[in-house]
Amino acid sequence: MDLHQDENKVKEWTEANSQSLGLNKSNIEAKYIWNPGGFVNQSYRITDGQTIRHLKLSQEQKAAGLKQWVKLSEHLSNNYRAPRLIREVTQEITSGYSYGLVFDFIKGKPLSAISDPLPVIEKVLKSLHQLHTDKEIGMIVASEDKNYNYAAAFTDEYITRFEEDLQIIRADKHLLDFVTADTLDWFDTEVEALKLMVSQHPSFQRKATDIVHNDINWQNVLVDDNNDFWMIDWDDLTVFGDAAMDYSVLLWPLYKSKDWTYCRDLVIDLAGRAILERIEFYFRAKLLDDVIDVLADYVDAEHVPELKEMTQKRAKEMHLRAYPEYLRLYAR
Repeated sequence: MDLHQDENKVKEWTEANSQSLGLNKSNIEAKYIWNPGGFVNQSYRITDGQTIRHLKLSQEQKAAGLKQWVKLSEHLSNNYRAPRLIREVTQEITSGYSYGLVFDFIKGKPLSAISDPLPVIEKVLKSLHQLHTDKEIGMIVASEDKNYNYAAAFTDEYITRFEEDLQIIRADKHLLDFVTADTLDWFDTEVEALKLMVSQHPSFQRKATDIVHNDINWQNVLVDDNNDFWMIDWDDLTVFGDAAMDYSVLLWPLYKSKDWTYCRDLVIDLAGRAILERIEFYFRAKLLDDVIDVLADYVDAEHVPELKEMTQKRAKEMHLRAYPEYLRLYAR
């Protein structure tokens, strides 16, 4: 990936399509948006100095989520504070990225930058509860019903990701001088153990029919000065998910904090007490994600020289902080 070259390609494409984007062709700028969570998609801030748009690009084999978002875009914008869709992109702009969407650019701070996030979290929890039982979304995407339980949803979201991450990590183990071979073997054992626990736990045997955002972390909740919020990055939405996933990702930064009991009670009021058992497993997986997935990000950053130092520094720090914490809480 040549970041400067890709920004120029996006600038040229934006100039050629400025009218449909509502931009002034004569003053276009394009800037890559760094995603701390990896390099699966590309995002750019495009502007004419007055109006700002957000361009999100995907490789064709990973574009299904964005194409689904197109079908749902009006409903999500009207009901769930999702950014407004401007247009589809069906041509290759940067090498290997042949599909994309252009949205309004939301001028808000991520929830992680807000001094008092709790009032916003209360509102987001209510929106998520509405989402989880939104029958209209299921009708719009018209997914075929399947025999799929909460254990399968958990496996698809975390276990499969861990297994793919470990393949990436082992292929370039020489880059990770702070990770031992014994540690990698332990990761394999822990992932298998977690998969087995979930597959056998009674709370995961119910059919998975929740409509789930699937990535509602604090970077994907943007907040303005009036504490109004937007939920972004809807390309992982599934109609066969587990509401516990959304609650766990949103509330993970508050787990074990002074606010956790209050937030837990909010979830009970919305979704019932039974969901708490699954949330606990999702919390465990979220911490293991901070241990393993960031190592795959560290390896992937080798191919992005402009972002390598920043990405690898963040990944190493997260791993070294999360790994002993995971051992403290869950190692037997």
